[in-house]
This record gives sequence, structure tokens and C-alpha cells, in this order.
Amino acid sequence: MKKFSLLLALGLLTGCTSIIQTGDRIERGLTPPDAVNYVTTRPEGGYTPQITDNRFGNKIELLAARKSKTDGGYTRVQWDLRNGSYLGQTANISFEWLAADGSVTERQDNWITTPLEPGAITTVTAVALKSSSAECRLRIISR
Repeated sequence: MKKFSLLLALGLLTGCTSIIQTGDRIERGLTPPDAVNYVTTRPEGGYTPQITDNRFGNKIELLAARKSKTDGGYTRVQWDLRNGSYLGQTANISFEWLAADGSVTERQDNWITTPLEPGAITTVTAVALKSSSAECRLRIISR
């Protein structure tokens, strides 16, 4: 019993991120914050990716980002994602909105679980809540 208590205590002290073996792959049990991938729209058009988790690039492709204005004058961005894998994937997505000077104007703190079917294109849409929000940063974690 003492040996089990000691192992349990050591497990709790080592933190929440754990590595687990699944078949031939090793994946993180909980995704660390540095594994968040970012894609930010640019004022001149297009987008800039910042991929910090290589599993993202191997599974999910970002095909396009379209930016427009709503009837009320708020910025809307649509992101087209394609699952390049033969298996269904799940991505957790959230957004940050940036002002023209690059400062964060609004942030979505919760993550939206988005299923991606094999070979399918999924469009994710974000609409700003403030008129000062000019650019959108897609935050995505591949699971």
C-alpha cells in the first residue's frame, strides 16, 4: 500500500502532461500550451501561419482564408480546413481578434471542438464583436 501511495504521489507531483503509448505513435495525454498553432490574417490579404505542433501539418491543411465585412461593418473571416488523413480528425479551435496596430481586441477563451472528416473541407467562420477588430488569429490544436 505504501508503494502505491508513493507512486501516486510522484505521479501527481510530475504535472498534468503525460506521454502515452498508442500503437506505434507517441502522443501527449494533454496538449501543452506551446502546441497551439496560429494562423493570422494580414491587412494586405492572405495569412501567416505559425505551426508549433508538427502533427498539425501532417493531418490538417489550411486551404484558404477569406475576410469580408458584415452588413453592420464588423469583420468576418472564413477559414477552409481539409483533413488530409485517411481517418477522421478532431481539432480544437478558438479565435483572437487584433486591431490594426496588432494589439488583441477580443479573445475567445473557450475551445470549439470541430470534427474533420477524411478528405473533407470544413469551413470555420468567425465574426468580430468590436468594430476595431481588423484581423483574426485562428488558434488550433490538432488532437
